[in-house]
Amino acid sequence: MYTRIDGKPTEGWGGHEFLIVYERSATKAWVWNGEDAQSNYTEVTLSDGKIVSDQLSAYQVLVSEEGSNRYALKTANGFMGCEAKKNSIRISSNASDCTLKVNGTYTILETNTNTCRFLFSVTANRFRFYYDKDKKWQDTDKKNIAFYVLGEVEQAEAQNQLDFHYAQANMYACDSKFPVNGDINNQYFYTELFLAQEEDYAAIPQVNLEILAPTQYSIAGTYRSDYTPEIKYYINCTAGAKHSDFWFPNKSEQGYAQAAIRLAEMTITKVGKSSKPNAYVYHIRLQFTDSNQKIWTLDKDMDVFAAWVDCDRSGQNPVDMEPVFFALESGNHVSEADATQVEEQTEDGKSSVASKVVEDGVFYIRMTDGTRYNAIGARIN
Repeated sequence: MYTRIDGKPTEGWGGHEFLIVYERSATKAWVWNGEDAQSNYTEVTLSDGKIVSDQLSAYQVLVSEEGSNRYALKTANGFMGCEAKKNSIRISSNASDCTLKVNGTYTILETNTNTCRFLFSVTANRFRFYYDKDKKWQDTDKKNIAFYVLGEVEQAEAQNQLDFHYAQANMYACDSKFPVNGDINNQYFYTELFLAQEEDYAAIPQVNLEILAPTQYSIAGTYRSDYTPEIKYYINCTAGAKHSDFWFPNKSEQGYAQAAIRLAEMTITKVGKSSKPNAYVYHIRLQFTDSNQKIWTLDKDMDVFAAWVDCDRSGQNPVDMEPVFFALESGNHVSEADATQVEEQTEDGKSSVASKVVEDGVFYIRMTDGTRYNAIGARIN
């Protein structure tokens, strides 16, 4: 059995054997097989931070301590390292100095004066040391790795963990420039996911994520920032802090600071009904790298509140209507008994919202001119 490393082993890295792993999802991962080639991995199953297998001993990497944060990593074929200023894996009989540290829930393995980092490239379909003279590693193609130790070891508490207590999903059916190359009416649900210590939007720390949810009733699924922007389960980080962003306390200024979210992956799993109104319990596991190159994590059950926002399309520019609060996974935004009349408003003789109604279990917005729009903003008649 192998156990995920979420914090530095308290007795040190040296003397332990590890698997180097790229976690594809919450349940599937690839283990580096020690070679420098395409498809240099074998697939394994993950379960609660464990890999249970007795077929992976040939892929284990033995770590020995050579000095202060200087380690040698030995594979079945020899010591691993890289050529200076190149993307490579060099296996030799001589040890190469490497550094190891845990940032969030990822393990960072670097060598060659910390300008080569061991990562997984989706495009090249391989594990490798990758060279970056600026030490930014912001290419969305390059994925962080995790170390899994043989057996179990005592670990230091993981750093940069977020412990939010409030979550709200605002789901829009209005026209939007996100995704930028498509018509939102024909796409999945554009949703703003707000995560913070409390409901107040001034709460610090907080994370704001723009995502494309799969349906108008659920946010469950695995989201990534490197997916195509026009498919579901996408996190919009392409514009940095103007969209998905992170606010955190700034001790030096005794105030707060903002960082763009550069890379993000989030798995949201259904748990069950909440005891709180207009909420549903999900397990949210979020990892993201901010523009300061820090990795942050959130991993907990949360009551997620929800609001559905349609829009008035009667004018030239659609206008957001008052939000309708509902429980995710409920199958509809409101029940027939909860459907409320909205005060009729007219401006220059233009049609406006007359009422919000439920017919045959389907939620509609009815305009004063008799036209109706369904839950995704498409005109019915």
